[in-house]
Amino acid sequence: MNFNLPLVGCSCLVLLALSTTAHAGRCGDVRAALQQERNLSQVTQTVDELRTEYRQGLNITLSVLCPFDKPNVMISWDGPSPDQNFYDLVGHAGSLVSPRTAADIVHASKRCRQQVLKGDVEISSIEQKDLVIECQAFKRDGGATIIFVFAQ
Repeated sequence: MNFNLPLVGCSCLVLLALSTTAHAGRCGDVRAALQQERNLSQVTQTVDELRTEYRQGLNITLSVLCPFDKPNVMISWDGPSPDQNFYDLVGHAGSLVSPRTAADIVHASKRCRQQVLKGDVEISSIEQKDLVIECQAFKRDGGATIIFVFAQ
């Protein structure tokens, strides 16, 4: 048997292996960084690792979502008005999936929430260079705020 593959075939296999490894690393890196958060506890993870959920205290839930291994984060606050710990976590987790700083992400998240609460809809979004945030907020039924930070 001749196991000599043409150079083009070998290059494709190497590129495929490298791209798979690189993609698998992004979500793993985000999860590893979040494991270092002192007040954050992992509560669930799907078998395929496409969704990992964490809790912080009674009011905060954070989910890492990995479609196509592009990590996105969703941080939710159960209650009428999020505290500074919530926004600190939004900034930190958001900066793991976006090239923007934690401060930029917090500022955009607060602005998104304000837009929702001033309007007639419960969902809004902020799209800037290197940053996409979607948020949902409401005051009914005790209130809640949900912030999504999407990878670019």
